[in-house]
Amino acid sequence: MRRTALVCCVALVLAACGRSNDRETTISLPMRSAAPMNMLAPAPAFVPPPDITVSTNANALFSLQHDLTVTMPHNSVAVRFQAARDACLKDKSLQCTLTSASLTMSTTVEAELQVALPHDKVGTFEKRLLTRLPQDGNGRVEITSSNISTENQTQSAADIDRELAQATAYRDSLEALAKRSGLTVDEVIKIHSELEQAQTAVDNAEAAKRASATNIGLERMNISLQEAFVPPPAPSPFADFWRNATAVLAASTADMLLSVIGVLPWLPIVFVGLWVVARILRRRRVKAKGE
Repeated sequence: MRRTALVCCVALVLAACGRSNDRETTISLPMRSAAPMNMLAPAPAFVPPPDITVSTNANALFSLQHDLTVTMPHNSVAVRFQAARDACLKDKSLQCTLTSASLTMSTTVEAELQVALPHDKVGTFEKRLLTRLPQDGNGRVEITSSNISTENQTQSAADIDRELAQATAYRDSLEALAKRSGLTVDEVIKIHSELEQAQTAVDNAEAAKRASATNIGLERMNISLQEAFVPPPAPSPFADFWRNATAVLAASTADMLLSVIGVLPWLPIVFVGLWVVARILRRRRVKAKGE
């Protein structure tokens, strides 16, 4: 009995210790309420990574190319082509440079013009191109296609300026070196040879700079002059009737002739058969009268 009672007491003590441990280790924490939306800190502004740079250069240089298509009546294509070509060649106020001109006259008439104009003269040239001519009649003269493409020439112009500066500096240093006294014949020959090459490099760089300035300062225009498509008049119902009737009559006549040609070989046989039948019938009539 004492042993059993001792065991029961030990079990009760251990159970009580377990409950006390549970109460000590279980801690209830108050829940944190979500902050209102108006109390949240604003999102930080987006900062692009250092490898992404956005720059606007007000001194950027561009070359422009303008592709233009003008449609007009058939009779005015050649006349308008000549007027535009003469305006570019003879009107000094336009400051126009004619690069190429071609006129093709066959079943259709079309012309091509390639010119270079200052940017502020392009609108004037377009207006003169669209000026009405007596050959237009009541037809329409209009721009059916206009496309302007640009190309950034800033880096190219900077490279040309750098090459020109380097070539000029090298040439100037050679010229200064050539003026020194006490040079040997070989040194003079070498210096002058290098000086010629340096001058050639300067000339090439200056030509490239002039071409770049022209390309940037002038707008290239590719002009296509085409005749407007005129749809054919709608055929009248009577024209369709007579055309179809003629075709049907021709087809029927051909079929009849083919049928006649196919029957021709059988005509002698038919005639012989009819003759035989007629003879037999005649004999029967004669025999019937004799009886």
